Amino acid sequence: MLVIYKKIIKYCEENNISIATFEKKCNIGNGTIGKWGKGSKPSLDTLEKISKATGITVSELVSN
Repeated sequence: MLVIYKKIIKYCEENNISIATFEKKCNIGNGTIGKWGKGSKPSLDTLEKISKATGITVSELVSN
C-alpha cells in the first residue's frame, strides 16, 4: 500500500534511520517495505509489529 509506504519513508527520514534499520527494528524481513512501494500489501501482523515498534497506530498507518 502506497500510503503506508510513504508514511514509513517519512518516519525514517524524520528519525534519521534507514529502511533496513527500520525493518530490523520492527522485526520484518529485509526488502519488505520496498515491495509495498511497488504495490504489495502488508499483513495485519506486520502492521501490528510496526505499530508496536514505532508507536504509530495501525489506524494511523492505513488512513489517508
